[in-house]
Amino acid sequence: MTGKKVALLVPVSDEVVLSNPAGLYDQLQQDLPTAIARAFDYAAITGKDLKTGSAGPFLDNLSNATNTVALGTASQANGGLYADIVNGVGKVVDKNYDFTGIVADPRFRVDAQLATDTTGRPLFLGNDQAANAGIAGSLAGYPTSFGKGVSGRYWRAGDSVQTVTINGTPTGGTFKLSSGGNSADLAYNAANTTVQTAIQAWGGVYATVTVAGSAGGPYTITFPAISSNVAAVAAPFTVDQRNLTGGTSATAKATVAASGAGGTDSLIRGVGGDWSQAAYGVGMDISVKISNEANYFDGTTWHSAFQENLTLLLVEAYYGFVVGSNDAFVLYTKGSAAF
Repeated sequence: MTGKKVALLVPVSDEVVLSNPAGLYDQLQQDLPTAIARAFDYAAITGKDLKTGSAGPFLDNLSNATNTVALGTASQANGGLYADIVNGVGKVVDKNYDFTGIVADPRFRVDAQLATDTTGRPLFLGNDQAANAGIAGSLAGYPTSFGKGVSGRYWRAGDSVQTVTINGTPTGGTFKLSSGGNSADLAYNAANTTVQTAIQAWGGVYATVTVAGSAGGPYTITFPAISSNVAAVAAPFTVDQRNLTGGTSATAKATVAASGAGGTDSLIRGVGGDWSQAAYGVGMDISVKISNEANYFDGTTWHSAFQENLTLLLVEAYYGFVVGSNDAFVLYTKGSAAF
């Protein structure tokens, strides 16, 4: 087993640190280790880097499992989702490994709750705790833990694609487009290229955003995807159009439409198998370092915490992960399942 470092750097304004509004700063410090845990889960299950979507730190990962079952393979008359789960168990047991449990995306639980026989009766009852809302339960009698790290589709602060519609057909004035503490005042009939230039000027995650649409909108704002398996780094937009004039209702609230999906995922809905064949090691406990003098690079620009009145939080950990045999696990993929 080879240990790999996982780290995350978060800049916070000194005003937030000193005032700690609604306990935000305290909550942030508590949430940082969760970010590390998510990065580890994603790397161990999908073999990818959560931030870049490229190959992750662990050569051994559960996505290398030699057994797969697409949910929805078995017809309702032939056992449906229940049969799919058990067929996956069979693939592992047939290779002389024990089947000791499943880790599953929460949507696997929803698919299980929807599964019925040909007379409409639910398939998962009694000890099959698919209906429980907790982290732990069971599917087809096997212990199951639920978490979003299985699919890798974590919720983002905003969708990768958002459509802004200015209401009321204004004939003059400006509207304010805001996101992530940034804002730009734009003419009522601003071209999509003008809106794009204004957003890109904010830098950071906005530096490569594209905007399509006609003058005056609707404007389709797109954050570039990191890869097919990782949601784009995005942020939600808001619009204040109270300074617009003319039209039928120029000062009405603009519409910002988004799917709410938070991006795409790996389509893995569950991993089951012999968990004695997987192991992780901790070379260093999760630690948090705080500095108001260091510099950091946001991908496009170097920043000085001292000059910009920032506090930097660096959270680090050191992990390793190995799989004894890829034959010991089965991947349950979305297939034709509803979710």
